[in-house]
Amino acid sequence: GVSVAVRHGDEPAPLPDIPISGWAPYWVLPDATAAVAAHGAALHAVSPFGYSATGATAVAFDGDADQLLTLVEGIRAQGALVIPAITDGMPAGAMAALLADPASRAQHVQTIVALVQQQGFDGIDIDYEKFAFADDRTTWDTTRPNWVAFMAELAGALHAEGKLLTVAVPPIYDTDRTADSGSWVYDYAAMSEHVDQIRIMAYDYSTDRPGPIAPVDWVRSVVRAAKDAVDDDSKLVLGVPLYGRNWVVGTTGTCPADAPGKVDPNQREVDALLAQYAATPQRDEATQEATFTYQRESSDGATSCTQTREVHYVDAAGGRARVDVARDERIGGVVFWALGYGTDAAWAAVAEVARPRAVELPVT
Repeated sequence: GVSVAVRHGDEPAPLPDIPISGWAPYWVLPDATAAVAAHGAALHAVSPFGYSATGATAVAFDGDADQLLTLVEGIRAQGALVIPAITDGMPAGAMAALLADPASRAQHVQTIVALVQQQGFDGIDIDYEKFAFADDRTTWDTTRPNWVAFMAELAGALHAEGKLLTVAVPPIYDTDRTADSGSWVYDYAAMSEHVDQIRIMAYDYSTDRPGPIAPVDWVRSVVRAAKDAVDDDSKLVLGVPLYGRNWVVGTTGTCPADAPGKVDPNQREVDALLAQYAATPQRDEATQEATFTYQRESSDGATSCTQTREVHYVDAAGGRARVDVARDERIGGVVFWALGYGTDAAWAAVAEVARPRAVELPVT
């Protein structure tokens, strides 16, 4: 079942519905295109995911260009906004150095705006995660104001062309700058004055060892920390995972070199595993996730092993529970990671709370 939050008398009611958007990763573009065709009427914006920045003036798409074109045509046919994501494809520290130099930062802004104009996109989604996950934390105090300057300059240039700027960032846990504050390098408060949306990547809670992907109470705390940091809650968008993680927790025998290690199955792949191994998932109402274990045999003819594997994933009800957190907290929307990952059940679970899409025009 879906978790129910206890509401006090002075708390506002949940939003009756909420805008839904989604990222479309380049490695599942045909599946994402099919999802847009099937569910596009419920989508407010779609972010093709595959552009990367490898220099101030170098931004290119890493996937299949024809598949991208087909996806973009499908998004436009549905009437949703096309807001591609750009990731940081540079070595650790390189993007921080680029943004620290006003001249190279201006070049980067011009390059991004030119891409949006040339392709007729409705805006851009900046997903530069190296600051948080590759750069040393001792750089954060220096990077933080340069990041805000980049957001201000890029937002100004895009808005002048009637285009949108969204940003995808890891979570913060409070408004301080301590080791327990999360990814404070991104300065939620300052950038919220410039960007149109802050997309909170509220997932990957467990990576190294088996555990939940995005326990729902943690998700709620992340949303509330972001609300504490920004003045306009409608700019906050909750990232909702439609996937899981599959760990090896035990091995007998000697595995061949090609035996899989930790993998990240999406909901559709999880359903295939459940069918293949006749496994029965157990739901955890506290985390609003599901888990199961199974035995996988691997052999290359010379060596063989049996792996015991443990899967944790956000199921259809779990996806709805996270959408309901966003509704309870009355923020601006949700964004699925990712289109092409979700099952029909996942879409059915959110259908009644998906906000109908009015005619949406880019900002002017």
